[in-house]
Amino acid sequence: MKNYSLRAVSDLCTDRFRELADSLGGVACEDASPFVYLRDPRDLADVTMPVVELLILLGAVLAFRHAWVLRRDTGDATNLGVCLAAVAYVLVLEPPLYFPALFGIDDYVSAVFVHNEFTVGLLYHRLPLYILLLYPALVYLAWVLVQRLGVLERHGRVRGAVIASVCVGAVHQGFYSIFDQFGPDHLWWAWDTDTRTNAILVGDVPMSSTVNFALVMPTAFALACFLLLGRRVRPTTGSVVLPAIGIGFLTPLLSIPGQLPVTYLDLVDAPSYDAVRVVLWLMLVAATAVLVRELVAAWRAPTVREPGLRGAYPTAYLALWLATFAILAVVTPPAGVVAYLVPCYALSLAVLVTVARSPVGGVPRTRARPGGGRGDRVVGRAPIGG
Repeated sequence: MKNYSLRAVSDLCTDRFRELADSLGGVACEDASPFVYLRDPRDLADVTMPVVELLILLGAVLAFRHAWVLRRDTGDATNLGVCLAAVAYVLVLEPPLYFPALFGIDDYVSAVFVHNEFTVGLLYHRLPLYILLLYPALVYLAWVLVQRLGVLERHGRVRGAVIASVCVGAVHQGFYSIFDQFGPDHLWWAWDTDTRTNAILVGDVPMSSTVNFALVMPTAFALACFLLLGRRVRPTTGSVVLPAIGIGFLTPLLSIPGQLPVTYLDLVDAPSYDAVRVVLWLMLVAATAVLVRELVAAWRAPTVREPGLRGAYPTAYLALWLATFAILAVVTPPAGVVAYLVPCYALSLAVLVTVARSPVGGVPRTRARPGGGRGDRVVGRAPIGG
């Protein structure tokens, strides 16, 4: 393993990094701050960049607020643990992608992508703050939306956890892909499409992102949450901290089977890109089919949602997310593949409408066991975390 100290991170400015950074208008490297940088939002590379920063900042604040209110009202900190786990997950996942040489994996991982400089960023200008907030904002949103669909109540503990995890991935993939298709055309980041793992594209977006980042990783994250957080009541904030950290490390391991099609591209000398493309599309279709089945079931038997923030948060923020990107698509230059974006919007709207039509109830909620026992009272969503 190569011996790099943390102080040497700023020296890891490869030629390929410079090329990608230059395509974005330039990203600091040798003189980059190791901790935090600040930029005037009026001077960013694209006028849409402050918009997405504010949108995701709001999403993260609402996610933590929702989880905290839930802990206060029910005495169950599980959802707060999911929020914290999302932060642990991004801190485990992202740095090796920015500095593969620092982690001794540069023989296997190249510069997969480069983020542009936003208003606030961290870690030698490689990690915009909004990316750190993106995970609690969006993965937690998908988690709560799936809770509202009542998947665990219908399918029980083990089978329900697996189906719910797939649904979390499919819900996340739908609204995340709208963001993913928009970003590259507006200089938010640049993909290294010379690498094999990024060679299969949907427009300007590698299918490795569409499937691995948007679908497989959130599915693995949700499954890790069920395994480490959802097996018993978590009454205090302290009771979720260690499981949340564990989820951050467990998620990449659980995602390995789902990432094998893309990994195969790097493992053989002459991979069949067409075969991998078919497998990746089949994964997307299969996960979407599972979600659609649960949407139909939830439509026929909607759960009851609580009044106030706990009831309004997931649908309100998803509606804001979809509306913001729809407006941006109208007032800015075209971005993304329309033939792919239309199904993503349609799926996200189906989730929104299904969850929003749940009637408001005022019955106090009692924490239920994973899988739900007959004697447990469950109001508003499936049994893990509320």
